[in-house]
Amino acid sequence: MCSRLIIQTSKNSSLKCLERLISNHHQVRSKSVSVASDSKIEEVSEAKETAPPPEVDVNKYIHSNLMLEKNETKPQESSLSFDAIPGPRSLFLISKFWNSIPKLDSNRVIVSFIQNFLSGANFFHNILCWGGNKQFFNKFFRVYGPVVRLHGAFHSDVVLLSRPEHACNIFQHSNPYPIRSCLECIEKYRLDHKNYEQAGLFFTCGTDWKILRDTVSQPLLNGADMYYQRINDICNLFVQRVITNRNKLEEVGDNFDTELYRWYLESLFMITLRTRTGFLDNPQKKETDATAFLSALEATLRTIGKCEYGFHIWKFVETTSWKVLVKNCDAMDTILNEYVDRAVQSMQDKKDQDAAPFLQALIANQKISRSDIITILMDMVLIGTATTTHTIALLLFHLSKNTRCQKKLREEIGRFKDNVSSSDIEQMSYLHACIKEVLRISPPVPILSRVLTSDVKIMDYMIPKDTRILFASHLNSHRDEHFEEANKFKPERWMSSNADEYNIFATMPFGHGPKSCLAKEFAENQIAVLIFKICRKFHIEYDYGDIQSSHELLASPTKPLKFRFIDL
Repeated sequence: MCSRLIIQTSKNSSLKCLERLISNHHQVRSKSVSVASDSKIEEVSEAKETAPPPEVDVNKYIHSNLMLEKNETKPQESSLSFDAIPGPRSLFLISKFWNSIPKLDSNRVIVSFIQNFLSGANFFHNILCWGGNKQFFNKFFRVYGPVVRLHGAFHSDVVLLSRPEHACNIFQHSNPYPIRSCLECIEKYRLDHKNYEQAGLFFTCGTDWKILRDTVSQPLLNGADMYYQRINDICNLFVQRVITNRNKLEEVGDNFDTELYRWYLESLFMITLRTRTGFLDNPQKKETDATAFLSALEATLRTIGKCEYGFHIWKFVETTSWKVLVKNCDAMDTILNEYVDRAVQSMQDKKDQDAAPFLQALIANQKISRSDIITILMDMVLIGTATTTHTIALLLFHLSKNTRCQKKLREEIGRFKDNVSSSDIEQMSYLHACIKEVLRISPPVPILSRVLTSDVKIMDYMIPKDTRILFASHLNSHRDEHFEEANKFKPERWMSSNADEYNIFATMPFGHGPKSCLAKEFAENQIAVLIFKICRKFHIEYDYGDIQSSHELLASPTKPLKFRFIDL
């Protein structure tokens, strides 16, 4: 309790300090920054032959986009130094003071703790990478411009970027093995507590990451296609649970987010392990593996935020939040291993007939260890549960507030049979437009975090290799300069003839490049089938104001999901 109070007090005071720093020093600008602001600042990158990410030919995209191409044909001969990037003056002075102190060699743990604790930019990175402090991002960019540097002690600076062309430049200069920087508590749990050789697909870099990604990608899509009938069955079970759990006003309770968790987990394990796990079974008096796993998952998702937010004291001291995280991750790890054992035994009993292609592919690859299989599945549980259910909840809300859109969607899905197939889903253009629009308005991962793998030039500023970058993609999604009436839910924008002209770097709900979400097609198909089933059966209403996104790394709705599901 004391530890939690200390962390919370530190967090609140630091946030207040940060806001004061911004307001007190917004007039302090260096001479070099003024020179930069007077010049043209639209340049994205020098003409350079670099292999683009697989999703898009970046060079082709730059030349087809007037905003991005504007200065590319006229590269500047000179550039400004990293020190010229504007930012809070106080952080600059503090970092200079700490950088002048000689490194201590007496106790590595103590020195590491001091460096992390006193590093202002580390603290700000921990807060801002979650995206929840949307007001701070807006203040930074209003005061200092589209490129902001947060100075930290011991060379732990963070650069905030706000424009689509900046993201384009970052991805253009990324090597084939990008580096993320987030969810350090999960990484530490796996490497230090569980002693796994690798932290998992989400955290691993380099060739090890590529081996894992190549092994997972195709079998995941094949599994979804093969088990579409079972996905239909699971979605039908969910609809029946909605009918059963409604009150007399046809309204579901405050725990509807948990119901969405149940649906996602049942679907996930059916596709990856080809096994029914009982998450959608009727409640039982005796606790089952499914209920224990669900309870541990909800506790873990809550605790991740507490660990990642603010100073990472748990790296050096076993805080209460760290102990809760370890306890619940251990519980999920144990149950998940049992699920995998059952699936493997079932494969052997049936002599690989009708076995899960996803699990088969992992087992068949000798470069993949048992711990790798567990971490891959656990990443899909932790990250997939939060992002997929968040998208469904916000889409249901927008449909409830836009009856015209709901009616138009229902007209489209009414042309298809109830037992929907993958080819049917592909033909539902308006359904896909609705999903794309809610991902734009409320991205489940609002902040993209990267560590530069090479020096990059942004608006004439040279940003050195190994600098941590935070790109505020959720701000661009709400700017009218990129999307007309950006704050309105308008699925039709994605069905117009000029939909392809929208800046792909202005909305990146699944990230971009090699490190983009591996399961994005899998997630979109899951969402599409469930929304198809719900809208086919119910008219959706919501009577409790507006539901917003928390804009955290693993975003969540800001209000209970007390929807009314009215029978058609």
